Amino acid sequence: RVTGCVSSSLAMGKKTEPATTPRGTGTPRGGATNSTYANMLRSPASGTVVKTLEQDADECYQSVLLPINERMMGPLPQSEIITSRPMVLLLGNHSSGKSSFVNFLVGAEVQKSGVAPTDDCFTLITSGPDDTDQDGPALVGDPDLGFMGLRNFGNALISHVQLKVRKNLGLKNVILVDSPGMIDCPAVSAPAHMSTSDMLKQGSSRQGTRVSDSSFDRGYNFMAVTRWFAEHSDVILLFFDPDKPGTTGETLECLTKALSGMEHKLNICFNKCDQFCKMHDFARAFGALCWNLSKVIPRKDLPPIYTMCVPVANQGEGLGKEALADLHGTRQEVVNKVNAAQERRVDNMISRLDDSTRVLQMYSWVCTAVRRQVSRVWWQVHLKALLCSASLAGIAGGVYFSRGALVERFGERWQFMHLPILFGGQTLGAIYYGMSYPKIAQRSKELATDENLTRLFEDNYRMEIAEGDEFLLSIWNRVMPRLQLAMRTVGIGAIGHVGRRDNDYMNRILNEDVPRLRRQFARAIGDSASVTPILQGTLDSYGNP
Repeated sequence: RVTGCVSSSLAMGKKTEPATTPRGTGTPRGGATNSTYANMLRSPASGTVVKTLEQDADECYQSVLLPINERMMGPLPQSEIITSRPMVLLLGNHSSGKSSFVNFLVGAEVQKSGVAPTDDCFTLITSGPDDTDQDGPALVGDPDLGFMGLRNFGNALISHVQLKVRKNLGLKNVILVDSPGMIDCPAVSAPAHMSTSDMLKQGSSRQGTRVSDSSFDRGYNFMAVTRWFAEHSDVILLFFDPDKPGTTGETLECLTKALSGMEHKLNICFNKCDQFCKMHDFARAFGALCWNLSKVIPRKDLPPIYTMCVPVANQGEGLGKEALADLHGTRQEVVNKVNAAQERRVDNMISRLDDSTRVLQMYSWVCTAVRRQVSRVWWQVHLKALLCSASLAGIAGGVYFSRGALVERFGERWQFMHLPILFGGQTLGAIYYGMSYPKIAQRSKELATDENLTRLFEDNYRMEIAEGDEFLLSIWNRVMPRLQLAMRTVGIGAIGHVGRRDNDYMNRILNEDVPRLRRQFARAIGDSASVTPILQGTLDSYGNP
């Protein structure tokens, strides 16, 4: 089945092929090959209809948006393979129970756990036919696995990524990502959007010498890597524990930088609550967590916090049997969110298609407005130079055709007087052009400032801004830095042009393809699981027609 947006891309005559790079040098344990991992990670993990929706949404992105984005040097990430299995990212302080919860989910001792930090790697755990491992270079270097984007963060990260495949796991067809425990470190943190290589270059330019990887607390930009995994994950679990209830600065920084804009995926878990024996201890720890979260979450209302615990040997009753049962019930709610990751994945892919289209459309519209402003200055400079040359050329022509009368009146020297006038006019026009041409570059530089770009944005979206569309402003805050980078590095003239046909394709995705995919997804998971039939009146509150 071919979607409408895909057929549009075929009409454009463009198709994006995934990039190919040499495979990693790691050797999997158990005799598995890289192709085996690729087939396993991309194996169908859901029904045919849901799988088709995933492919349709991804094909719209790859075949329609990415060619426009590449031509425009736009803000969307480059083409990459996306694993079919949903991903669940586990973050939190060290010794907050992440690895124990992973072991509980899969029903096996896959990860080591302990009070002290036990792992310094991003470990990917998933089910498979055999017990096999794969190291970071082989995992990241394989173009068919979907993790090539991690290369941008340097070798220090690649050596701290690993894949574990285990048979007979209780959780099937889901990739669990167990992250290193967060700790406080005196090293200066980096922005979440900046790669390790960019930070090294920035440090080198500031200090005059190259900065080594040891200047980072882990050797790579941890916040940027966390954001990469968060963007590719479908469910995010952020763990806190009673010993460090939100007091670790790196964890709070993660909320403001790496997880910004990911609130719809984020679930905050207050783990190990069975350790409390007195109610006032629980109240103080939970209050401290809420207080610390309120400092970094810019909202009056805090998100839900799941108070839970993981079953362990010789587990005490803590605050009582009823309280322990309540903790187990809350943990089951978190488990249900993990089990629903496949449905979340399809929903996230459709949302990604919608969001990427809006970002690229805004980027192209503001680029067109900037190009129009620069073109206006370009025409002013060229027309004035041409007018100067043409005026003196006209005077030279008048002198030429009147040279007989001028010679009789002023002498023979006027016989060829039109030539110096003509050459002088051309020279004067060239001088004016040479002196005025820097105005074009100056205007382009002026337009790249925050103030002028924001003014152009407001002119293009005057009605939406007047209605107080904050979602539009949030998109602009993501578009503007990328547009400034493109203008300052290659110039507005090197950025491709988006025509009416490209705008029609993007409008078609927003107005036709995204709504169609969402309706098909609602039908695929069952009408009773969707609120649309209830709000439309086709089903009552009990699911009856």
